[in-house]
Amino acid sequence: MNQPVTKAVMPIIAVSSVDAIRKFYIETLRFDHVRGAIGKDGQFDFCTLAHNGARIMFVRAPEKNSGSRAVFNKQPVEIYLEVADVEWYFELLSENGDVKVTSPLATQWWGDRTFKVIDPNGYEIWFYQAVGEPKPPQGVKIV
Repeated sequence: MNQPVTKAVMPIIAVSSVDAIRKFYIETLRFDHVRGAIGKDGQFDFCTLAHNGARIMFVRAPEKNSGSRAVFNKQPVEIYLEVADVEWYFELLSENGDVKVTSPLATQWWGDRTFKVIDPNGYEIWFYQAVGEPKPPQGVKIV
């Protein structure tokens, strides 16, 4: 019996303005537009963006009483994206005043070189490149 094989995972993230977050990801983080739908009001209802094969979909959040809210705190969801050259990408984004780097470039004990940025909706994005084997700290066991 053939088993279905998962080919990819694409998070679907609700935001107050798909247009604004789309602009940030395309112009600032250099993602590519894959597909989207513009609603009757002329604003995006959703869009799918890609970066080196990884995809994220942003959808318009359902309106609550006022219809929108400012985000001041980090959201509970984080995104972990592999890039081909994490050093180059870090330098590129660090030079852009529109990007808030929340963790500088560092090699993690699990073998990835990473840095983090936060998007205008409070979602933290890790960019990483595998650079070595895991070297867990004392007391941590890899299973």
